[in-house]
Amino acid sequence: MRARAALIVCAGAVAGCGGSSPGTTASLTSSPGPGRYAVPAVAVYQSPVQATLSWFFAINHKDKAAAVAHFAPAAAYQMAWASQWQPSAWPTFSALRCRQVTRRATAAWVFCTFDESQAPAVGNPDSFWTVELHRQADGRWLITDYGQG
Repeated sequence: MRARAALIVCAGAVAGCGGSSPGTTASLTSSPGPGRYAVPAVAVYQSPVQATLSWFFAINHKDKAAAVAHFAPAAAYQMAWASQWQPSAWPTFSALRCRQVTRRATAAWVFCTFDESQAPAVGNPDSFWTVELHRQADGRWLITDYGQG
């Protein structure tokens, strides 16, 4: 119960910085406390921007299970680099800013800019990605694709 309460408080902190309408810009500025992944973090985010920020948070905190949980099952292979490398080899993303560029009833695209650290798991750092998400039957927004494009 305590972990669930912490998750709700933390989700509210991150939710407050993420918008759900096109053109809204959000950044990840808060850090959830203990128990942040008692329930997959993506389950509590109601907007594509919030789900995307939660995914970056999971990567930055080297939480493989949470990072993979942000993907639709058919797209989870896109996190294969997380399985091939120890979390300490993963990149870290700073100066992260995301904005929703398109949203339909069941699909959305979020454009994010960031400073990506040099890391063995990914090669050359990028400075932006577009993240495609699809709304699931249970209301969650899960990632189906990401990259430069």
